[in-house]
Amino acid sequence: MAAQRNFSVVPLGQDQSLPSSVPLVLPNNLEYDVGTHTVRRRPGVERTSLAVVPEAVSLLAGIDDPVAVVAVTGPCRSGKSYMLSRLLGSSNAFQLGHSMDPETFGVWMSTQVLKCAGLTVVLLDTEGIDAVEAEAQNDASLLVLTILSCSLLVFNTTSVPKQGQLEKLRCFAELAEAVRVWRNGDLDHQEFSCHFPDLLWLLRDSTLTPTDAEGNPMEPRRYLTERILKESGKFMPTPSDIVSRAIKSFFPSLDCRTLPPPSSDNSVMQSIETSQDRLDPKFNQAMDDLIKNILTTVKPKQGFGQGKTVTGRQLAGLMQHYVTALNDPRALPTLQTAWDAALNMLVEGTLREMQERYVEEMRQGIEQAGGMPLEEDPTSSSPSLMSLHQAVFEGLLDTLKGRLHAFCEAAEMTQAVVELTASITGTQDDSRGILSSLLAENRSSSETFCNQLVRDLYQPIGDKVASAPDNYDIKALDSDLEQLKATYMEKARGPSKHKVYLQFAEFLERQKSGFAAIKGYQEEDYQLQEQTRRREAEVASLQEERLQVERQVALSMREQQDQVEMLMAEFGREVQNLREEERERREATLRDLQAKMEETAQRNVAVLQDLSQRQEQAVQQQMEALQQQQRQQMQGMMDMAKAIQERNEKLARDMKEQAERASQKSPGILDNVLGSVIDIVKQGASLVLMSKFPIAGTAAVVGATSAGAVTGRSGKTAPKAPSTKP
Repeated sequence: MAAQRNFSVVPLGQDQSLPSSVPLVLPNNLEYDVGTHTVRRRPGVERTSLAVVPEAVSLLAGIDDPVAVVAVTGPCRSGKSYMLSRLLGSSNAFQLGHSMDPETFGVWMSTQVLKCAGLTVVLLDTEGIDAVEAEAQNDASLLVLTILSCSLLVFNTTSVPKQGQLEKLRCFAELAEAVRVWRNGDLDHQEFSCHFPDLLWLLRDSTLTPTDAEGNPMEPRRYLTERILKESGKFMPTPSDIVSRAIKSFFPSLDCRTLPPPSSDNSVMQSIETSQDRLDPKFNQAMDDLIKNILTTVKPKQGFGQGKTVTGRQLAGLMQHYVTALNDPRALPTLQTAWDAALNMLVEGTLREMQERYVEEMRQGIEQAGGMPLEEDPTSSSPSLMSLHQAVFEGLLDTLKGRLHAFCEAAEMTQAVVELTASITGTQDDSRGILSSLLAENRSSSETFCNQLVRDLYQPIGDKVASAPDNYDIKALDSDLEQLKATYMEKARGPSKHKVYLQFAEFLERQKSGFAAIKGYQEEDYQLQEQTRRREAEVASLQEERLQVERQVALSMREQQDQVEMLMAEFGREVQNLREEERERREATLRDLQAKMEETAQRNVAVLQDLSQRQEQAVQQQMEALQQQQRQQMQGMMDMAKAIQERNEKLARDMKEQAERASQKSPGILDNVLGSVIDIVKQGASLVLMSKFPIAGTAAVVGATSAGAVTGRSGKTAPKAPSTKP
């Protein structure tokens, strides 16, 4: 939440007879009488255009601080003027009307402003957008002018509009075709939100709580954006859809607040400006909350460029440019063009003001120093015209830079300094300037003063020469003239004192020659001596004048060089600042990139470590499963081998018994039958093992084969059983 500001109400201008509000812009069929402070109709003139009121514009131009402009617009008879009056802590700062006809035509400005910490809040009251005498084109022109001039636009309506009623506000949609941002660009309404004011929609005389589609209470701001400005969703946008889209896209900030009815008593409403204590307490409280919100959140009017604010002087220039463009059916108000024109007007006005202040401060300094003539050499111990010039000029340069710094780029600032320097000190090609005029005036004054001084000093000497006493000779005359010269050099003032004395010295020589002839003195040596002294005086005077001229030229060159060096230093600092900003931006980008790479690398290492661990775990699990399977196979093989061995042994025993019984009947057959049976049994066991356990079965076959080989060899050596045949 923004911090609370402490505003104070301050009048504009020094005229105590000004009314509480004055027209800033009027339709061309009306005119403002400065003497009576009234507006009257111009007979026979139809309303076709707008005109600025110079007296009101001059009041606005007198504000050198950044301005925040609060403007109220909306339908007629909706209480716009009363709300603005309450912002000033009054009830009638703007004229209120109690009839069906509107009281406000054009744009009116309060002659009181709110000031706080270098910010001045200017209040504008505008004509209703549906005035009886106004046409649609008038509504659009006034709305464009109001929007381009303010930093907060309060749109005041006396009821909650329905969605279908928005088409009556088509003037908002027409802004897209009525304003241009760039001088050489297309109609770029997509950038309107960067230059348009914040919009506060004020719902007056609201007795119902805003609700959503299900009837649940909702904040007024949501009600504005989600209900009032909700588009229909149809394939072809309706007029209300176009208005809704324009309002939501053109303004950088949207807010909505409600005010209950002031009173249900008609007599109170007819005298509302004097009946604040009789109004509904809920209305007064809501009005106080609204004023607090406006004064807390209002922003300075922004210029054409990031971080640039608008002063009252610039706003006056902008409004004049906008009115000119609106009156021309072939032109569109262009923000860039208007800003450039206002900036040029600001620079030119500031330069004129600096020139006027230079003359004024120089005159004041000259009077304080005793008046003209003054010495011109700045190194002189007595007050000097050039030292006074240096002090005044440096102060004006600081003022110029402080005045234009927030609005001009470095190149524009440099050009303004060069123009101010040229207008005051002149240039190398053209030495004419204010300083040159003052120097010429000072030299003329010095010549007049010195001529009068030398005449006054010579008056008693001339009387002696005209009727010389007997004891008054050429030597006495020389002594008086030496005293005259010493007194003159002490009292003479300004740069012409040597020139005047040289001119007067020629007259003195003629007087001395005549006086010497009368007295009979014709010594050639004395005349040569006097001529030598005169020549020396002339040479000294010429040298002094030459040195003075050289000092003035050097001083002027040094001043210009200092100005150039100062401008180059400022430019260098600007370039260095830009380089530092670029370097810091690159370093920040590199740091961000390095941090992201390190973060990515750490994530990759973590992923690889996790994957390696999972693979190791999977291999370990597979090895354990394989080992378990091998153990199970070995155990099964051993168990089967044991079972086969037991079965074979039993089979062998059984066959042995059968063989023994048979041998008893047929001796010799026992060994052959027994060996064959054993081989068959072993081979059968091996086949069983190979079917269950391939490795174990192979070993069993090898074993059985080996056993068979042994058995076969044994069979070959066994004795053949005797035949039992008879």
